[in-house]
Amino acid sequence: MVGAPGGATPMTLMIILGGIAALYLIGLLFRLASLALPVCLGLCAFHLLRDQGYGWGAALAMGLLTGIGLHLTGRWLFSRTTSANIRLLIGLLFMAPAGAAGLGAGTALAGLLGIDGGWRTCLAILVGVAAASASWRSLAADRSSIGAMRDEPTVR
Repeated sequence: MVGAPGGATPMTLMIILGGIAALYLIGLLFRLASLALPVCLGLCAFHLLRDQGYGWGAALAMGLLTGIGLHLTGRWLFSRTTSANIRLLIGLLFMAPAGAAGLGAGTALAGLLGIDGGWRTCLAILVGVAAASASWRSLAADRSSIGAMRDEPTVR
């Protein structure tokens, strides 16, 4: 018979697959960090309209339009602005919710790992700062790609 003694092979596979899934979710957190502000405001718009008595369809449509509109507007402004102060302000607007989401994820990760005390806080802050910097990096990467398209002449 092939496998671990006592039939522990399925459990071993589940532990390995669970670790891979956890690493994928951590990577997903950093890739989606710049979407924290649009998603939060889209959800707020959805709940506001739903609580005021509008239908589910209208509330869902307004939430989606708010989130997508804010996301596209923020990226467009960040890529078109040449002033460093305004770019910093836009970047900080996107970084704050991403950092808060990273802080919550870091606290949850520390709880899953069984870390208590000061190390739990350190891990939470580290993940929060990493998520906020990933949000800035995502905005800056879009600036270089959109700026390259903007500076090319259309007619020669």
